[in-house]
Amino acid sequence: MPIWDVDIQAANIEETSWISGEAENVVKRRQLPLDQMPERDEVLYNAYEYWDSKRDGGLLPSRGNIDILDITRLIKHTHLIDVRDPDPDNWFFRLVGSIIPQSWEWGSGRDTLSDCPWPQYKEMLVQDYGTVKATGAPMYHEIAIRLDWVAYQYSRVMLPFADDGRAVDTLMSCVVHRALPDLPV
Repeated sequence: MPIWDVDIQAANIEETSWISGEAENVVKRRQLPLDQMPERDEVLYNAYEYWDSKRDGGLLPSRGNIDILDITRLIKHTHLIDVRDPDPDNWFFRLVGSIIPQSWEWGSGRDTLSDCPWPQYKEMLVQDYGTVKATGAPMYHEIAIRLDWVAYQYSRVMLPFADDGRAVDTLMSCVVHRALPDLPV
């Protein structure tokens, strides 16, 4: 289990690092309230607005409420994660947008979280996906990672779906790659 050092003075940036072979890997993450989602994250804002428009009477929308034709501009940024299983290791990707780095050998098809080759990155995903699953509330993050010498920086909004309107069974994660100069890796 990684140890997350939280520095309140540094805008709640959580960071962990570890050595994998010869590479030093780094995961940094900052959670921000949805109302602080920057305007530059228009794709993420549109995903949230679409999700919110599908809610009925305060209930969560079901995955069946998504009309693929409504979100064609979002698809390449969108991942659908099945979180029905009580064991996070068995959560798997139903859909992976083309924004996933082509150099990754994980995170496509029906890969599970247990297949993730980077333990601390997996732990961050389990923590974040688990929080959205448990609360039924969307989350927004800015993330900077360096995995096996390759650096990525991105913003992400995670949106919960529930067939019964209450028990989260699917997550929609929308990702936009962008520079985060205050989160160097």
